[in-house]
Amino acid sequence: MKKVNYLLLLSAICALFITSCGKDGAVGPQGPTGPTGATGPAGPTGATGATGTANVIYSAWVTPSTYTKDTVFSTYHFYTNIAAAKITQAILDHGTVIVYGKLDGYTSVIWPTDQVSALPIVVTYTEGTTVYTDTWSSLATLGNIKIDFVDDKNLYNGISNAHQFRYIIIPGAVLTATINKHVNLNDYNQVKQAFKLPD
Repeated sequence: MKKVNYLLLLSAICALFITSCGKDGAVGPQGPTGPTGATGPAGPTGATGATGTANVIYSAWVTPSTYTKDTVFSTYHFYTNIAAAKITQAILDHGTVIVYGKLDGYTSVIWPTDQVSALPIVVTYTEGTTVYTDTWSSLATLGNIKIDFVDDKNLYNGISNAHQFRYIIIPGAVLTATINKHVNLNDYNQVKQAFKLPD
């Protein structure tokens, strides 16, 4: 009989022990962080991004102090050169160079002060009964921009040094993107906005 009671008591103790080891107890403290695993392989190279306007080069406004007079087929030409070292053969082959002018050497009746246009610029005006046509053009070559002026009546003996010019060099990829965005390169305000040019 005592043996039976002993077995019953032992069974009760075991049942109590198993119940106290249930899953309802408090969570223990977090263990220490394990060692860092090995670095995985590098991912694939991403696609090349679109060429940005950072590749566009622009000059400050240049005011030539002197012009050289030349005669071509009895017509007077006045020209000046602006150094532009960033005009490379690649730019001449695949990009573009745009020259803009502020022709402030004229009276504001003929050319409004600070008005900007892309060269070539043709200015027509009348003095008395005579109509005059002035043509301003530019030629980009390696490292240089030549500004040329001619008047159809050979009126001038010299050129005012109040005229100003600025050039913009646009590489081929940027030029294509700009044209695709329908930016009119002859419209200085559109170009200034597209390339975020300072005044």
